[in-house]
Formats: sequence, C-alpha cells, structure tokens
Amino acid sequence: MWYTCDRMSNRHRSTQTRIHTSVLGLYLLLSVLLTWPLVARLTTHVPGIAQWAFDESTFLWNIWYFKHALVDNLSNPLQSELIYYPLGIDLILYTYNFFHALIAQPLFLAVNLPFGSNVALLASTVLSGYGTFLLVRYLLNKQMPRSPSLLLYPPFLAGLLYAFAGNRAIYAALGHYDMVTTQWIPFYALMLLRSLDAELNTHQRRRAAALAGLFFAFNGLAEMITAVFLAIFTLIVVIVWLTSRDQQTTNNNRFLSPYLLVALSSYLAITGIIAFLLWSPVLVPILRQFLTEDFSLQGWGEAIPLSTDLLGWFTPTTLHPLFGDDLITALRAVKLRALLPDGAEQAVGFSDINTVFLGWASLGLALLGALVYRTRTRLWLWTSIIFGLFTLGPFLQINGQYIFNLDGVKTAFPMPYILLHYIPIVRANRAPNRNSVVLMLGLAVLLGYGVYWLLQRFTIYDLRLTRKRTMHHAPRRIGFTTALIIAALILFEHLAVPAPLSDARVPDVYAQIAADPAPGAVMHLPLGWRNSFGTFGPERTRLEYFQTTHGKPMLGGNISRAPNFKMDYFKRIAFFQALNNVQIGAPTDEQTLLAAQEQAAELMYLYDVEYLLLMPPIPQRFPYVDHWQTAWEFAKQTIPLEDDPFWTGDGIEAYRVVQPLGADSFTLDLGTPGTFPYRGEGWDPAEIDAPYDASAVWSIERESRLFLPLRNIDPVAHYSITLRTHPFTLPQSLSLSLNGTELAAQELSDGWQDLSWQVDGTDLLDGLNRLTLRWGRLDSPCAVNPATCTIGSSGIEIPVDLEINGFADGGFIALWHEGEQIDASAGRRGVNVTVLDTTSGDLLDKIGFDTAANEFESQALAEYLASVEEGQIVLVTTNGSASDFLTTDAIDALRNIGAELTLEQVQGNYFSIVGIQGAAPGTAITLVDANGAYLALRPDRRTLAAAVDWVKVERR
Repeated sequence: MWYTCDRMSNRHRSTQTRIHTSVLGLYLLLSVLLTWPLVARLTTHVPGIAQWAFDESTFLWNIWYFKHALVDNLSNPLQSELIYYPLGIDLILYTYNFFHALIAQPLFLAVNLPFGSNVALLASTVLSGYGTFLLVRYLLNKQMPRSPSLLLYPPFLAGLLYAFAGNRAIYAALGHYDMVTTQWIPFYALMLLRSLDAELNTHQRRRAAALAGLFFAFNGLAEMITAVFLAIFTLIVVIVWLTSRDQQTTNNNRFLSPYLLVALSSYLAITGIIAFLLWSPVLVPILRQFLTEDFSLQGWGEAIPLSTDLLGWFTPTTLHPLFGDDLITALRAVKLRALLPDGAEQAVGFSDINTVFLGWASLGLALLGALVYRTRTRLWLWTSIIFGLFTLGPFLQINGQYIFNLDGVKTAFPMPYILLHYIPIVRANRAPNRNSVVLMLGLAVLLGYGVYWLLQRFTIYDLRLTRKRTMHHAPRRIGFTTALIIAALILFEHLAVPAPLSDARVPDVYAQIAADPAPGAVMHLPLGWRNSFGTFGPERTRLEYFQTTHGKPMLGGNISRAPNFKMDYFKRIAFFQALNNVQIGAPTDEQTLLAAQEQAAELMYLYDVEYLLLMPPIPQRFPYVDHWQTAWEFAKQTIPLEDDPFWTGDGIEAYRVVQPLGADSFTLDLGTPGTFPYRGEGWDPAEIDAPYDASAVWSIERESRLFLPLRNIDPVAHYSITLRTHPFTLPQSLSLSLNGTELAAQELSDGWQDLSWQVDGTDLLDGLNRLTLRWGRLDSPCAVNPATCTIGSSGIEIPVDLEINGFADGGFIALWHEGEQIDASAGRRGVNVTVLDTTSGDLLDKIGFDTAANEFESQALAEYLASVEEGQIVLVTTNGSASDFLTTDAIDALRNIGAELTLEQVQGNYFSIVGIQGAAPGTAITLVDANGAYLALRPDRRTLAAAVDWVKVERR
C-alpha cells in the first residue's frame, strides 16, 4: 500500500525531500533563464521599460521609503511629505506591495535596492510555481490512482504554466510588480481546500484554516485587489463544496447536515480572523479612507481600455521573440489609440498591451482535463470561466472594438464584470485584465488534470504488485519524454525573452546633493504629477526613485489614488501651468506667462527649492523628448539660478537655486490675490473672498493647512503666531499644529478677533513651515438658514444647483449635479417641464408642450402635470411664445405645483417655476416677466468653520 506523509519511512521522506528540492531548483533555474539578461544585471537594472510609466521605480521607492519612515524616522509609512511637496500625500490607497517591500529589506541593506527587488521578484516566480505544484499534487494525490511520476510531472507542469505564463512576464515588463507577486494565491487555495477536507482531522483542518488566513493576508499586503479576487474565489469554493455535499447527501436520502455547515463556518471564521488580524494595520486605514473619501472611478475609469480583448486570449504577448512585436512600438500605438474617441471605428488592434494570453497547448490540455474529469474539476472550471469572463471587462471587445454596428444599429455586449462595477470598494479595481492572476491558476490546475490523463496512456503499472511496485521502463521513459515535450510547448508559447530592463543606476549628482545638510527641496525637469487617473506634466517616476539616494523632499511624484485637491493645487498655480505647457508643447497665453515669470522666485522661496536638475530626454518618451530644450530655456529664464551648473554629466545640468537671505518673520494676508500657493487643504478655493466685510478666506474643513516660509530661525528665541479670524457660528474653538507640535485650543467669541500662540524657535524650521488649523465644528449655511436652501416656502431642500430662463428667443433649464452640468430642458417651443427626484436631484423626465400652437397642447400639459408623482420637484419654463393657447386647466395644473398664477397674469409674458407636485399655491418659486424669466438657485452647501484674514509669525 501507499503510506500517507505521516507514516513515511525515513527513506521515503528523504526521497520526498529530494523531489521538492529538485522542483524548487528547476523553477529557480528556469526563472533565471527566462528573465535573461536580468541575472547578469541584478544590481544595476530591474524589469521595466523607460518608455512607459516607470512603475518599477515606484516599487523600488516603496522598499526604501518603508524603512526610511518606519525605522529611520519612527513615522507612519502610510504618509509621506517627501513627494507631492509641499502638500505631502497619503499612501493608504497606494500600490505599496508591502510584502515585496518587507522581503527585499535584508538584501537592500546588504547590497542595494535593485538587487533586493530583483531577488524578491525571482522568489515570487519560484514560489508561484512551487505553490501551484503543491496544490495540484494535493488534488491528484487525493482524487486519483497514485503513481510516482503521475504525482510529479502533472503538478510540475501546472506550476510551470502559472509561474511562466505570459501575463506575469508582461506585468513585469510594465513594472507592475504587485501583479507579479502572485505566489500566495496558490498557497491560499491549497490551504483553503485542506481546511474543508473531511479526510483530515480537526487539528489539521484548523491549522490549514489558520494558514489560509496567513496567505490571504500576504496577498492583501502584496496587492489589495488580489484579496478581492480571493474573496470571490472563496465564494466559488463554498458554493461548489455545498452543492457537492448536497448532491452526495441527497443520494443517501439525507439533508445537508447542520454539523457540516457549522464546521464550514468555523473554518472560514478562523481564516477570516487570522487574515484580518495580520492585514488590519493596512486594511483598517484603507476601509476608513474608502468610507470617508470618494475614490471611486469616474464613470468606467480605465476599465474599458484595460480589458482583455477576446482575441488576446489566443494571441501571444508582445514579448514573444517570434510572434511578438517591438514593445516600445506597441506601447506607442496604445497611447496613440487612446487619443481616439471611445469605440471609434477607425481604431485597429487591441486597446492595451495584451496581458492575458492563455496559450494554445496550455488551453488545449486544460480543456482536456476539464472534459475528462468533469466532476473533479468543477471548481477549477468555474474559477477559470468566471475570472476569464472578468478579464474581458464590462463590454466584449474583439480586435479593439466594443461598439459593433449591426445593420445600422450600434450596440455593445455587456459582460459579467459590469456587476462588479456596482459593488462598493470592489469597483475601485480599474483593470479587469488583472483578474488573470486567478484565471491562470484555474487554467494551470486544469492543465495538471489534462497532463495526468495523457501520461496515464503511457504509464503501465500493476496495482497487484503491492510490494515491488514494479514499473516498466519503456512507459516510464515515454512518460518522461511526453512531459518534457509538454514543458517545451508551454515555455515556448509563453516565451518572453529577452526581458525588458530599466536602468536603476543613480547618477552621481545625487550623492553630492545628499551630502548637503540643508533641508531644501529638489526640483526636476521634466516635472509632473501622476495618479491612477491622469497626469499633470510629463511625470517621470525614475526621479522619485533617485530620492532614495538624496532623501530630500521633491516637487512632483506618483501616487495611486488621492483627493482631487492634491493635483488641482498645482494646476491652479500659473508657474506650473506655464511649465506644463512648455514641457508638452501646448500654447500658453501671455497673461499666464507673465504671471509665471513674476511668481517663480516667490515659489522657489516658499518651497525652499535648493536644487534644479535639468534631465535629458529619454528616446521615444513623448512629449518631453520633443520639447525638452524649450523647457530648459524656460526654466533658466524664470527661475533664479546660479550662472553655471555645479554638476554636469550623463546629459544632466544641475543648478543651485539662488535664494534671498530671508527673515524669521512672515505675514500672510489671505484676502489678497496670489496667496493660493500658501494654502494647503481645507480652504475655500476662491482666490479672494469678503466674508463679514473683510478680505479673507473661508476655512471649509475641520483641518486647514497653511505654508509659511521662514529663514534664519534663532533656536533659543521665542516667537508668536497670531491670526485674525471670525467664526461662522458659535461655539467654536481653534487649536494649531506647527510642524507636528500641538498648540493648545482657544475658544472663539463672536466677530473679528486676534488669537495668539507662543512657540519656541526649535518648533520652527528654516524653510517651509506647515501650520494646521483645527476647528471645533463645521456648519453649512443651508443648515444655519434653511430658508435660503429650500424651494420657496415648501420646506423641501433643493438637491441640485440650477438655472432656468424663459425669454423671447428661447429658454433653458440647466442643472449642476455632482459638479457636472446637465441640459435638463426638452428645448421645445412653448412650455417645457422637467421632473427631478426630490432626494437625489436625478433627472426623471423632460418634456415640452407647444402651447403657442393649439389648445390640445395646453390640455396635454395639464394632463401630464397631473400624472407627476406627488412630492417630486417640477421645473417649468417658457421657450419663446407660450401663452397663446394656455387654458385654465393648464394654469390650475401649474398652481398644483405651488405657482401663484392666473391666466391673465401670464398672457404675453414669460415665466419660470420651481415647485413641488401637490404643493399649495404660493409655495413655489415663481417669476413672471415680460422681458424674460431668469432664476438661479445655487444654495450654499459648503461646510464653514471660520473666515481667516491674516496670519503672522513674529519674533518676540
């Protein structure tokens, strides 16, 4: 008989150890060969390409910053003041890949960053294969007749597919290291299935459930979205497990045992608790951020272009040496295609680089396994189907088209991914093609079954020989040869050599900057900011990676998701507007250019920019490659620089910025033009406001930040911070935080008042100081004075901003819903009616009635208004002549929405109405005029704390 692992002899244990060691060794050897020439450049290059987004540089920066924050500075690694300077940025929803950052730390410290990252990536590849090997070995060992070769070759080939599939290679080439850190997915699947294995004892199942929780947490720490994938996979496992059990018990005329349900729940609970406890330091801030801020996709985001094309399943990736293409050319084509309108018929080719090639032999063997072992592979067939459909995105795409012309009718074919788009948090996944990390696991397991069946045809053994277990040598050789051929086919169709590499060597100038003890900031050209939804300026994340050498704050940066203000701040500043236009070759008006020239020196002083590095272009990295010389000239003409660069080399010109001597006192008058750069988060965007008859700015959040430039601080001196403020409502309190030092709260009284705090010189910085104002409460003008925000005297609050106008030459109804303007008028001559939902303000209907034509239209108007559901908001305006054939029934219907009107009153006049269906006459907002009826209702829904006039820092 065959013995279980718990009863193995020492000799058999030794054999098993050699098998596992050999499997790991083969995967390692293949990892080195199939990523060539990476092994020859482990300390100088990393997988990636200089003509794309430099995401590889992001993950290198992550490794450094994790240690820099947590160990070197004992600070929160989920927040950084070093990029997006001076605002800083939260890294909570950032693609951090904590596991990659953690495992690379020892090698980073022992050698360097590229080496630590590269070894971590190679380990991910090896463990991805090995985890799949263990998973398939477990499944075959549990379900199939046992033979040594049949428990070795099929699992090994399954691991080969999962570790070296084209999707992992293309993700590495694009620098998406989070999607290469896939090793814990098969380990989680293995332990989840073992926790539900009735053949194991309770202790073994609980241990497996705990390990499943561990591996789930590891996945979440590597990439949050893979944890969502595993949650969906777990649901599939549970459904398949329940239905399988149900089928067995039904055949025995028994119901599904409550004991089994309790056991299932308990093991899943163990997995969930362990995963939550280990992942919670990151998961809890993530969930809190999602609940308090809106980081959801706008519309479909990039879900459509980042979907897999159906033909892509059968098309080798661009990296294939025979069937592929030049990667730079392909990426350039993707960018050019993105400029075409959505669904443009002239678009040819895939909308994105193909990331999900299933492989011809791989798919064939997987289908073989699914057909031959239909019952045993049900879980993996459903996993492959579901996640395969998810990779196709919200709409079916075939050769770059998702809008199809069917005999003159344009249509799209929805796919199951649409359902995920409407699930909170889950919808944050903007890249459907990333579902391939689970699809390929399902395919690999099915391939293992297919290979098993195939090898059985060549393996002859006699179950009666229980002791000798004699095996004929010829079939054994045939089995080995068959496995070798299959391995060659898998590796060939997914081949991606040579691996594209990105230079990770840091120019020597940064070591010189690092030696400067001054805390000043660094600025580069190209200069840009990037998040998942767009860029401002030609952002180059490699420059952020160079920060790992100098450690100083820098303008620009790359982040995943962030509040709109983080990028809008820079977009509103004239200097950055002009610089952006110059870098990308866009025109700039004279007023913006003049403002940029006047502002440049002031901004350099505010941000304490000590260094400007002019970087040469990267070939074929557009648009900077076409405009870099113009950008350099602009910077030299506007920024106060020393006459000569202090360092040149590698095409770089490095300058010191000329800074004035400065002073240790500063006054910021918030009510004057040009103060926007000094205001961080929490302020009304108005450049100039005049609350309470003074030039001031409203603080609209619980925390409002200011940036104050100071120089020549005396550490032994004492200073005062004074500000002039007026609370919106009482009671109100205000406390300050100065560069992280908390200052006591003070209670405010009514009217304008000066508040002062005393600080030591050690609390101030030579350079940029961050002052945070923390208010005790916020109030909305609508809440303080509801009458200003309601529809007449109806008591119903206006849910949207709107403008209505009826005049001789036309009429319109315009809404502003969530910042977007909507044309809400039917645009027909006569009377136009628009119906809105009372709670959400959503547009329910719009219709026009030509009451200048005949009384039938007037009667139709009356009947329509009578049909509107009571309580709904009704907007009415005239478009040109409207009163010629109005009837008393129509006037009565208008009175029923709250308008105080008579037939004589509207004759020859224009009118606009905002009312509520079923309200009493006189409660609506009504305007009747011979010249035009214009209504603008824009309630003030801001949250206000107080108005601030000025802030002063003075030496006492």
